[in-house]
Amino acid sequence: MQTIFILTPFPEMLQCSRAMSKEADHGRDHSQRPLRPNELPPELAEFLRPQEYVMLKHATDQGTIFVVKAPEQEIKSVTGTVLMQTSHQLYQEPEAPVIRSVVKIYDQPSAPLAFETFTNVRDEQQRSEFDNLAKQKEFLFLFYNEQLQHQLSKRLNNPHGEQMNKMLELAVRRSSILSDTTYNFDQAKARVMRSTKM
Repeated sequence: MQTIFILTPFPEMLQCSRAMSKEADHGRDHSQRPLRPNELPPELAEFLRPQEYVMLKHATDQGTIFVVKAPEQEIKSVTGTVLMQTSHQLYQEPEAPVIRSVVKIYDQPSAPLAFETFTNVRDEQQRSEFDNLAKQKEFLFLFYNEQLQHQLSKRLNNPHGEQMNKMLELAVRRSSILSDTTYNFDQAKARVMRSTKM
C-alpha cells in the first residue's frame, strides 16, 4: 500500500511549482558573454559520461544544485524564457520511503523535456542534499552536454520549502520504523519508476 504526499495543488497537475526561469547561457554560440565553466568532480563526470539524459542533486558551496546532462540540441531548445515546473512526491513503499523530484521544461508545451531524481533518506548525503534544497529560496540547474561541457544555468524560485521539509520528516519517520533487514530502497525506487510517468 503506497501513500503519495503531494505539494500545493495546481489545475490538472498537482504537486507543482510553476514559474518562468532565470538563466545564464554558457554555450559556445554566445562568445560575447564571459564563460564561467563549472567543471564537474571526476567521480561525478565518470557517472554522467555514459548517460544520455540524467538529472541528479549535488552538494556545492552554494547549496544543493541540480546537475542535468542532455544532448546539446536539447539544451539549446530550452535556452531563453521558458516555463519550468518542479514537483516533489513521497511514496511510502513497503520496502522504503522514496522521494521523487521531477522537473519539466516546456520548450514544447505538448512534449516538455522532463527529468527525475530520487532521494533515499537513509543515505546521509542524499538526505542532507534534499534538506538543503528545501531551505533554499531558489533551485539552480546546471546543464551539461555530451562532452560534459557546461552550457546553461537556470534558476527557479522555490515557494514550497515548508512542504518539502514536512515531506522529509515523514520519510525519515517512515524509515525509522523499518528494520535494516527489510529496508530496500532500490526495490522501492524500481516500483515507483514502474508506476509513474514522466
